[in-house]
Amino acid sequence: MKLSAKINYAIAIAAFAMMLLLTSCEYDFVEPDNTPPPATISFTTDVMPVFNESCNMSGCHATGAAEPDLSPANAYSSLVDGGFINTSDPASSLLYTSMATGSMKPFSTTSQTNLILAWIQKGALNN
Repeated sequence: MKLSAKINYAIAIAAFAMMLLLTSCEYDFVEPDNTPPPATISFTTDVMPVFNESCNMSGCHATGAAEPDLSPANAYSSLVDGGFINTSDPASSLLYTSMATGSMKPFSTTSQTNLILAWIQKGALNN
């Protein structure tokens, strides 16, 4: 192969690589949810609706499915007795970390995750 052909080939590869780099970088800016949690957080009226919306359905975290059992009858005891809540260090609670950065992040909104953290920070009461 001639030197000029090698140079043209190298330029073509470099141009293709640059096009790939420039078109593959895409960022979606997500506006952070800075909505403050309610002053009082009720497990029954604030937290359970989060679980009812997308967690405790068949095949997910319903009775007899993946732990924790987030059905209305069992959610509180399953979370507290199952080690998913850490009131000493709320941000390290397995429930919160799985929603914020773990496997449940795709199924959780920022406001739901913030609500769960605030509930744990307020003592994770069964109210």
